[in-house]
Amino acid sequence: MKKLSSSVLVTACCYTSLVAAQQSSLFSTDSTTISTSHLNEILVTASRTAQSVDETLASVTLITRKDIERSQAITVAEILQKTPGVMITNSGGIGKASSIYLRGTSTKDLLILIDGIRVGSATLGQVSVEDLNLSQVERIEIVRGPRSSLYGSDAAGGVIQIFTRRGTGKLTPSFTVSAGSDGTSSVEVGVNGGDESRWYNVSASGLTTDGFDAKTSGDSDDDGYHNQGLQLKLGQRFDGGHEVEGFFSVTDSENEYDGFTDRGDTRTQVLGARSTLEIAEAWRINLSAGRSSNQSKTFSGNTFNSRYETTRDSFSVQNDLLIGDDNQLVFGVDYLNDQIESSKIYAETERDNWAGFAQYQLTLGQSDLQFSARVDDNEQFGSYTTGGIAWGMPLTDNLDMVVSYGTAFKAPSFNDLYYPNSGNAALVPEESDTYELSLRGNVQGINWQTSLYQTTFENMIAWAPDSSGDWAPSNINEARIRGLELSADYQWQQWLLSGNVSFIDPENRSGANKGNRLQRRADKIANISVDRDFGALSLGTTLHAESRRYTSDSNTSFLAGFGTVDLRASYQIAPVWQVRAKLSNLLDKEYQTVSGYNQSGSTALLTLAYQPQ
Repeated sequence: MKKLSSSVLVTACCYTSLVAAQQSSLFSTDSTTISTSHLNEILVTASRTAQSVDETLASVTLITRKDIERSQAITVAEILQKTPGVMITNSGGIGKASSIYLRGTSTKDLLILIDGIRVGSATLGQVSVEDLNLSQVERIEIVRGPRSSLYGSDAAGGVIQIFTRRGTGKLTPSFTVSAGSDGTSSVEVGVNGGDESRWYNVSASGLTTDGFDAKTSGDSDDDGYHNQGLQLKLGQRFDGGHEVEGFFSVTDSENEYDGFTDRGDTRTQVLGARSTLEIAEAWRINLSAGRSSNQSKTFSGNTFNSRYETTRDSFSVQNDLLIGDDNQLVFGVDYLNDQIESSKIYAETERDNWAGFAQYQLTLGQSDLQFSARVDDNEQFGSYTTGGIAWGMPLTDNLDMVVSYGTAFKAPSFNDLYYPNSGNAALVPEESDTYELSLRGNVQGINWQTSLYQTTFENMIAWAPDSSGDWAPSNINEARIRGLELSADYQWQQWLLSGNVSFIDPENRSGANKGNRLQRRADKIANISVDRDFGALSLGTTLHAESRRYTSDSNTSFLAGFGTVDLRASYQIAPVWQVRAKLSNLLDKEYQTVSGYNQSGSTALLTLAYQPQ
């Protein structure tokens, strides 16, 4: 097990740009990537401090901009779907309602951050994954397993942090245009630049598709989707290691679907700033503040139906203290304020959450240890304490072991508590604890990892009749999720091979459905990717497969399993010009991930990119 690097720890900054971190002369870590695992790349989400991938005491996946461009994905859900432990459900194509099941936990148990800012709807209690704008993304960090002891509510299943794009080098314009099946087209244009002292990026994008008939019944028409986005980022590094950065992103979308309401308009904004202060050689203070907002309206034809607006203001102060050569203490305070406005009348429309957290990372002999704890004080459900512990050690020169335990919780959403005529203000947070054992190694150039875990949930919120016979959310369910993940990658000459398989046993542990599998979860997921460079030409293919899933907790009906094959190619026609082509669902497989909603058949996408280096 690699020791904590003191040069990394001294310069660690929660939410700092990873690109800037790798450019800084204060970092001694080699930024060379090793195949698709990016073992020496720096990430911050797992511990709120900078660590290389192979130093983290958590199961993590890093997706870089290069990975995104190689895959030719056009949505965040599409690129996430190929990572270990991730299953995506979708209600009818691009832009339609989607959910992320990470290790069998629901979307509500997943915390999503954009540049360190908590996003999502406080009414729904989750993020609208379908509206996340992939064109704005520089990199994605995925942490599997509980992180409530560092981030609070929503992180029972894990954390996904999205870092938006930023500039480096001389002033550089870029341009990408794509066109394909189902009337799908997109365009991205931007300009960026910077050096070791400053950086900037301005980019705009548009995505539109005519779509296809999303539902298997009802109206027989195409259900389109349209998305426009703008992103700005500007930063400055000063003498003495001080930094300041500001960022803003906005996405507007219009969605067409079948039902009583048949159109939805959504705007998502994230505004944030961060600052790092080098107080002493071994002490750094990280400050961050931001506002995320989610505004949605639904219509029946041209008739207004409903409006929901969520505003989330957050502020964080974090101290990173280096103790000796290899130990580090991290502590700080987080603040979150949720406010909602709606055409519906809620009994409460605002709540505050204050939290204090601490983490200690230390090295004892060949072992790395990490202890973390957090206390959240929420004005609606009171005080809640979570904790975590992890231990990593080398078993041989090429084999490491990590053992961890963590507790987590999920606060009820405004809809759970106060939705008119159905909310339950007496709800308490869902609780969970997770045990995990991981082995990591390298055998003749093959980087591999296997993880065995178990998560137990109590007080899960589910709909049930109350004392008056009316249905409302209640803390009645319990569940146990066991799983095994295996992943590996190998690079040989110009070949790049990677794959992962997940075995998940998400079991209901209460009520009439005790012993049944939780609905909508596949119990087997597999991904295999092969890429090959032939000079200017690159070819690749990906196989994705999922087993069947039940459509109800009673397990009386199910959706069949499926497998899809994607092909991709790119050709560097000039130093700054590249043409790309992708065939998705090559075998035209018919399948559903949500009962009653179609998925696209075989589709093609052609892309022309202008990307000066």
